Amino acid sequence: MKTNLFNFKRVGLLFQLYFIERFRTELIYWGIMAIVFMFIRNNIQIMFGLIIVAGIFYAARFFKEIHHPANGIAYFMVPATQLEKLTVAIVITTVYYFAMMIMVYIIGNLLGTFLNNMLASMDFLHNGFNFSNSSLQWKLLEETGSPTHIMKLWGLENMRWIGSIFRSFSIFQPLFLCGSIYFKKNQAFKTFSSVSFIYLLLAILMQIEVKFILGEFPTNVGYELERTFFYMAKIFLYLLHPLFFCVVSYFRLTEKQV
Repeated sequence: MKTNLFNFKRVGLLFQLYFIERFRTELIYWGIMAIVFMFIRNNIQIMFGLIIVAGIFYAARFFKEIHHPANGIAYFMVPATQLEKLTVAIVITTVYYFAMMIMVYIIGNLLGTFLNNMLASMDFLHNGFNFSNSSLQWKLLEETGSPTHIMKLWGLENMRWIGSIFRSFSIFQPLFLCGSIYFKKNQAFKTFSSVSFIYLLLAILMQIEVKFILGEFPTNVGYELERTFFYMAKIFLYLLHPLFFCVVSYFRLTEKQV
């Protein structure tokens, strides 16, 4: 029995439509990102922050066209369900965007190291410039652990660190994607402000509740309850939090169409 709610062929056509309409914009954007990574390739803190912050703005502006009458009508007239459109949006703002970030980091790192060593080998540039030879490093991909043979071969000894970065990245994307549907302007700022205020109140209430509950138990029991509490909070943050905002985004997008 065929269903009209979700069809992989329509999803594929939506991906095709997205990249056809935004090919030039995407090319320029990722070209700029590659240049940025050329200069910050050896600073893990700045690179991590860039991935998170740039991803937030990318997601927060994804549905900006639905807030303008002409563009909004054209968007909702595309022959696909809201579930299919949201699925494409989630994949693009999370999986595709993160994968492209890693790709342009690799390109920027290779080009930046090559140009640095090339300039360092040119004696006539030494006057007024300070270029020194540097080995190719993969700081964004490093992690302590046992590297595999393939990772050693390519110089990427500990790529498992990418999973940790992606988990942090995927926490924010559904949230700001949801904000792009709710807010017409300044989506990133309004989403951040709204959620920060709500979570601050929840944190205060939870802190009071935890102290009140744990105060009635022996120390060892209270310690175990505290560990359980933080374990549940971790599950919420990495799993239920993104899922919740994906569901909210679906209903808000459907409501927006009506």
